[in-house]
Amino acid sequence: MKQSYLYSAVVLVMIFISPVFSAGFEELQTKKLTPERLTFFPVPKDNINYLFMQAMENETVIVIGDFSGVDKMMVMIIDKNNDNKIDSVIEYFPLTKDLKKKTDSKSKFFTKDIAKLKKDIIEGTVYKGNYTDDMKSLKTLESILQDPDTNSLTKDVYGFKVRFYEADERKRTSAYFSYGKKTSGYYLQFRTDYYRKDFKTEQKPLLQYSVYCNDTNDIVVQETVENLFKIRPFDAKQSK
Repeated sequence: MKQSYLYSAVVLVMIFISPVFSAGFEELQTKKLTPERLTFFPVPKDNINYLFMQAMENETVIVIGDFSGVDKMMVMIIDKNNDNKIDSVIEYFPLTKDLKKKTDSKSKFFTKDIAKLKKDIIEGTVYKGNYTDDMKSLKTLESILQDPDTNSLTKDVYGFKVRFYEADERKRTSAYFSYGKKTSGYYLQFRTDYYRKDFKTEQKPLLQYSVYCNDTNDIVVQETVENLFKIRPFDAKQSK
């Protein structure tokens, strides 16, 4: 009898906790990152890797979840002035709970060419062949902007919001994109809700955002948004 009550209690706890964890991962990506917050990033059971870029105000941060090697680690690369120069590197080893401040990392994804790493995340090339989720990235966004069908495109006050639908199912959104330029800086956000592993199998990514940038003048983000405006010009007067 006691076991039955205990089982019921555990089920109830999991019902209430699960949405919190799901929402927590999104909040983890959309609020300004700190080294301490690195320890809250998820450790996947299947050892899948992830990479995430966040740029807010004068700081750009890249988070790497490298779980494919013997030493499973999370890496945070910090660019404090949005100038493509690494100011510090934080490594966290979830199995031992060690948090270290360094100048580089042994992760296979780490490079001192941070401008290239930013571009690889935005363009999505880093998600090819590296055992990661298939995050919808710049190439998908550009293909939508070049399409004369504007049902996927919505203007906001400072730029555009874009939805990506599966070719055979227009009622479901697979990914969302948002970008533009405000007086406080540029914004660029890529979110993948799900992707197809094959014809029958859908997969939700462990982390929904691959890019979350807001109120930033990061050189790479600025260049990306300005190039997107060249594909689809933005008229602020028409958005009002």
